[in-house]
Amino acid sequence: MAHTARTEDDKVEFFDSPDALDEKITTLAQWIKQASHFIAFTGAGISTAAGIPDFRSGMNTVLETGPGAWELRAKGETRSKKRKVVSTVKAIPTPTHMMMLQLCQNGSLKAVISQNTDGLHRRSGLGKQELYELHGNSNLEVCKSCRREYLRDFRTRSAAKVHNHLTGRKCDDPHCRGKLRDTIINFGEDLPEDVLEASLKHAKVADLCLAMGSSLTVTPAADIPKIVGKKRIETGGLVVVNLQKTPLDHLASMRIHAKCEDVSRLLMDKLGVPIPEFRLRRKIQISQKIASHLPSCEVSVQGLSSDGFPFSFIEKVEFRLSSLKETTVSKEPFTFTIPNTKQPRMSLQLKVCFFAHYGEPSLDFKWEEKSTKNVTKIYTLEFDPFTQKWADLVVGVDDLAAKLEAAAL
Repeated sequence: MAHTARTEDDKVEFFDSPDALDEKITTLAQWIKQASHFIAFTGAGISTAAGIPDFRSGMNTVLETGPGAWELRAKGETRSKKRKVVSTVKAIPTPTHMMMLQLCQNGSLKAVISQNTDGLHRRSGLGKQELYELHGNSNLEVCKSCRREYLRDFRTRSAAKVHNHLTGRKCDDPHCRGKLRDTIINFGEDLPEDVLEASLKHAKVADLCLAMGSSLTVTPAADIPKIVGKKRIETGGLVVVNLQKTPLDHLASMRIHAKCEDVSRLLMDKLGVPIPEFRLRRKIQISQKIASHLPSCEVSVQGLSSDGFPFSFIEKVEFRLSSLKETTVSKEPFTFTIPNTKQPRMSLQLKVCFFAHYGEPSLDFKWEEKSTKNVTKIYTLEFDPFTQKWADLVVGVDDLAAKLEAAAL
């Protein structure tokens, strides 16, 4: 079965010589430049450089993360504490993740179709418009009723039973309040129909598919690179990057035997495009809503993803109004009521504290109450995990709020 360890022959790792690797990457770079519809297909092998173990690597693998999960299970062994292993919420996107982000941003790469559930593609900066997560995302849950999505800075799956996906949380929309479900696809479960259909459409028009770090054994996901491989395109088609052999090798125009991160660095060098360094990007929305029947206003704080989805990366918010006692809110929604807007304008101090998986320090905000207006401001944040510093904040007024505000005046 797909979730068991492989045969000894299948676990053998191969490595191209430096000259052969250079020649292959030179050719691949040319194919990318010529491609009219270039797509990528990714598996667990692209995340091992981040410290996340894969599933099928053998006991003698060269990977720093050590043997795959199914291999250890089959051998009845546990992972050595000497191995480089990082929690998915603390892992930093690899050069391969950042390469794909850059190629999408410059228009070369049309879609990233992924089997990974570790959330690193989304964390790298890829949005829904170019990323198709076939097997779900451990940091993403969806409303069962209205299909609204919620990103979290923690693993959303909490159910003990395999086919129970309820997380115990509910949709924030007061008109819905539907039950939220994790998005993980377990063995034997159907892939999300809309994601699979969109991925297949990309495969049908693609003239180049770069499959990286996947054993290409799990279907129907593996049908996507298979479709491209069957086209038998000589200057493109299916390119497989994997240390082990795969069932689709006979359809590949090129096989590259090297670590994904090494291929990514060399490829971007051949393309003349720098790989961007990872930056943690977040948005914080602070809103003020004036009560219609009481002399008060409510200030609320919410995290947003870079593409505007609700994102739970805030652990707590501390509110301090003038000489009043500090109020700490440790559960969403993070709200605070300013009691009397008829008094002179008061300054509200906010300290936003994060889950800090990368060591992000808290941020202080000063909110000037505007007694007659509903206001929403979006603060764009960028954190460098290598220097442990936040960049300067970029502040903007939300367009919708501005339009509603203008209409009310």
